[in-house]
Amino acid sequence: MGFKNKFTGVIITLTLLISVLSSLYLFDFSSMAAPGTVTVVIDPGHGGNDGTNLGAVYNGYMEKELTLKVANAMKSELEKYDGVTVYMTRTSDHFLSLEDRAKYAKEVGADFVFSIHFNASSEHNFYGSEVWCSSVGDYYKKGYEFGLLEQNELSALGLYQKGVKTKVGTKGDYYGVIRQCVARGIPCDIIEHCYLDHGYDLQHLNSKDFTTALGISDATAVAKYFKLKSKDGKTDFSKLTYTTVKKPSGVVFHDTTDPDTCSIQVLAYDSASRNALIELTAKDKQSPIIYFSYSHDGGNTFCPLGMWDRTKDTQSFNIKIPSGKSSANIVVRAYNNYELFKDSNGVAIETR
Repeated sequence: MGFKNKFTGVIITLTLLISVLSSLYLFDFSSMAAPGTVTVVIDPGHGGNDGTNLGAVYNGYMEKELTLKVANAMKSELEKYDGVTVYMTRTSDHFLSLEDRAKYAKEVGADFVFSIHFNASSEHNFYGSEVWCSSVGDYYKKGYEFGLLEQNELSALGLYQKGVKTKVGTKGDYYGVIRQCVARGIPCDIIEHCYLDHGYDLQHLNSKDFTTALGISDATAVAKYFKLKSKDGKTDFSKLTYTTVKKPSGVVFHDTTDPDTCSIQVLAYDSASRNALIELTAKDKQSPIIYFSYSHDGGNTFCPLGMWDRTKDTQSFNIKIPSGKSSANIVVRAYNNYELFKDSNGVAIETR
């Protein structure tokens, strides 16, 4: 057979092979965009219609649906930048294991995986955003640095920030998607955007196009992290400087202890208005104090969580004593950003 016939035979063989592979859905040619300088994988958390992987479900919202909406908005916004190729682990409502998500990221050559989530708590009293990163090496450094950028973007939307955190389990990183990605050499952060079971966050989530705003904020944080330029030339992060952290020599363990200090004193009490001015000192060497709450009845019941000014160890606030009580026993509770708390000393006030 001559060279021309051999060449023709090779072309025919390749054409047939591609056709067969396509029919078997081994390749998704629509998603195989020309690779950019950076490859990002967006992972919409949860998914599936068997009723077992819905995520949080509260107040008419389903986490698996919200994560896909935010991920789509994030992808659309991020693709406005040069030098980045964006993939999603899922584009419809179907189940994917955490391992499958990480495997997919490895197959497409991901430089970073961003796992999109929403939150809820058994107590239904927490609110705000938090970012989880790996606890080891460069994965911690990269994840923490991105997390700080992400916090800034979400804070600009009015969401309270709970911090960038690690959590360690018996197998390494506690969260499976982070652990599976790290095992394949890929940094991964989980972005918990807000709580579906708390009114403070719901006021934002109920506003028009908020999921789109979340996706744009996520994409902006990614663009800042990788110092990208927009295709229209209007946005240029190439010279942006941001906070960096040192690569840890060992595992960065999460805080497992209550705050170190929580103490109060009554500075003043006005019997006419029944207002007590309370001074609270709260400290934690390992984690920031982020919430506080107070009780009139010695710690049996507490008010909703208030926001703590993290620039101060000591702050003052007013407590209005309910009418009908001849005395009150004030106790204040301080929470760190791992939701561990410590109760203060009790202070009795005669309200007659």
